[in-house]
Amino acid sequence: MASSVVVARSNPNGLEYLAEGARVAWTEASDLAQQFQTVRDATRAAMRLPSRFRAFALPVHEQAN
Repeated sequence: MASSVVVARSNPNGLEYLAEGARVAWTEASDLAQQFQTVRDATRAAMRLPSRFRAFALPVHEQAN
């Protein structure tokens, strides 16, 4: 099972993910999220965002069909 890491934030409807190729754009679709190889890289990206976003690194496990 391969794994990757995304940058996420919570909102009243659940989680939003940092969108692929965007500086600060969010998506509710996890498959459109920017993927990072390590928690360290995702945490670094989350910490570079303005503090009002309160984003965090979230490991994601891809499931085989």
